[in-house]
Amino acid sequence: MALLCLCIAIALMAAPASAAGTTYVEVTKYADNNYSTVDRSENLSYTYLKSLDGDVVSNGDIYMQGPVFLDEWIDAGLNENDYNNWDQTEEGVNLVSYGGHNGTSLKNIVSEVGGMTTGDEIAIRSVGSKTYTMWFNATHVNSQNSRLGDLVLTWWDSVYGDVPTWGDGMRLYFYNTTDNNFTNWDMHEALPSWYWKYWVNKTDNSAYPSAKGLSVKQVNTIDIYPPHRYDFATGGDTVEYAYEGGVTGVPSASNVPNTPFASTANIASDDNQVVSISAPTDQYAAQRFVFNVTESASNIEKLAVTWNGTGTHASTPGADLYIWNSSSYELLQGSTSGSEVTLTGEETSSISNYVVNGNVTVLAKQKGATDRDTSSTLSTDYVKLVVTHHHTN
Repeated sequence: MALLCLCIAIALMAAPASAAGTTYVEVTKYADNNYSTVDRSENLSYTYLKSLDGDVVSNGDIYMQGPVFLDEWIDAGLNENDYNNWDQTEEGVNLVSYGGHNGTSLKNIVSEVGGMTTGDEIAIRSVGSKTYTMWFNATHVNSQNSRLGDLVLTWWDSVYGDVPTWGDGMRLYFYNTTDNNFTNWDMHEALPSWYWKYWVNKTDNSAYPSAKGLSVKQVNTIDIYPPHRYDFATGGDTVEYAYEGGVTGVPSASNVPNTPFASTANIASDDNQVVSISAPTDQYAAQRFVFNVTESASNIEKLAVTWNGTGTHASTPGADLYIWNSSSYELLQGSTSGSEVTLTGEETSSISNYVVNGNVTVLAKQKGATDRDTSSTLSTDYVKLVVTHHHTN
């Protein structure tokens, strides 16, 4: 008996304490030009979320699909020749019930810090023995997709009740309007490939889609990142360079003109303070801006350039805006006005052509060459690059 009691005592000592669910979630929206600067933050308790009138979501039992292995496929009575680890025909192999839950829509939660707009990305982070982060974009939060459903942070479980008694809470689930089955094929159809989640066999590194892997549990942090703004404003976490000079036409090299600005203070904001350059005879006034992009080109969805300024010349007023595409300058937009204008342009494909050695290079050039009668003058008020990008689950 003494030995039995000792064994039981040792077993109890060795057994890990049951995890407690999270009871607060820190929701933070970061500044667009500095991802270490908080724009707005709120610490929300589950009791506060429960108290929000009309915001409680309840939708019955939740089913999610995990990795579909060949042996399970065969055990389910399915033909081996039809095996597909995405389970495209939705046979329901490894579709697991997680019970019923109550929670709060992420759309309502992020509204506490101003909500999400197009291009924003959200990171849902867990705490506990297996900490990890899942990423989604503003569309997934704001617009309910019939396959993905409403993203809901749940704080009540039909078996264990509220957190912290419910140890897996607060947990992210997906509530759709037709059923509560979130399958691997739902994930495939509802999300871009970079947000798909896989279970990886550590023995041979084979990867299997797993929709349930997106269901973050013990959530304690939600972070929102807008598209990354690169400009010359102080306080940013970005690096930029500005150059000016005369050119004989559209330069054939990306390092022309190459005289650094004496100061970039006047192009830090759209405030009618400018930096001007007049070109020598037979040359066009030009200014070149280099943005050192920290995002990987493979993760960038859009490069958006904005230039505000004036191109003056007695007979050929206006200015053109270009972006370097690895081998030459590509025209984004032009104007024939001698007044202040805003020129814009964006790239959404072949991004690696425009991010060269980590840099995006933009050129503004006045349309007319200096002659004995008139000068070619270019004035920049403000210039920026906005990078819309994503992470990978």
